Amino acid sequence: MQLLIESLQQLGLTAYEAKILAALTQYGSRNAADLHTLSGVPRSAVYGVIDKLKNRGLIEIQNSKPMRYKAQEPERIITLLTKDYAVAVDFSLEQLENIYQKQEGTLEDNSAWNINGVKNVTDKILQMLESSNKEILFSSSYVPLNQIVAVYPIMGSIWKEIREKISEGVKVKITVNDKIYADEIATELPGAEVKVYNKKNNSSPLMGGILSVDEKELLVVTVNDEIFPPNLNATWYCGKEHVRVFRHFIDAEWNQSASIE
Repeated sequence: MQLLIESLQQLGLTAYEAKILAALTQYGSRNAADLHTLSGVPRSAVYGVIDKLKNRGLIEIQNSKPMRYKAQEPERIITLLTKDYAVAVDFSLEQLENIYQKQEGTLEDNSAWNINGVKNVTDKILQMLESSNKEILFSSSYVPLNQIVAVYPIMGSIWKEIREKISEGVKVKITVNDKIYADEIATELPGAEVKVYNKKNNSSPLMGGILSVDEKELLVVTVNDEIFPPNLNATWYCGKEHVRVFRHFIDAEWNQSASIE
């Protein structure tokens, strides 16, 4: 019953509303005094809660003395709650986007943010990829990143998003340190241009890589493979100056890399 009440709260009911609705569903038609006893909702709050449930169409009222209340059928309840929830989601998204856009222009240019953990780094990568409409660059992806995808299936969503961007006409360029890994990426991401960085100029493998999107933002990712499963940390940069500095090195690496056959 507690799990049910918590679930109903997630659909937009208060704790008191969920308790009374659950009591009516479990015990059938009841009056206010019964609901106070069965639900544990304070007597002073019962009528206010009943009014709210009635206004949402979740319960019916029988004009008797004393008045009795009856819950709608479960399917009807969930249909109404789902509809209200969807409206609340759409409204919240619209309002959040409005206030986000208003403050977006006030964000400090060339700011930097640290991100820790595989899930958080993955979420940021996906957010960047989803916003791209021109170009995606992955530079010097460290070989064990492929192993991380195997350990953390959530990272497989990155490949899916890149494939969708390729299908939309976004240019994808990737440099890696290993020919075998490059072949795997080329197979995984048909349409991406993949190159292998010259190992003569890269005697020790890089413990991470750089993601650049549309020359507007970039993410520097580092891999900690001294622990298992390996972990990711990253620094996100926005602003033209940061991008220009890193693009200099990304382009230099790209020009020194060899295309795979």
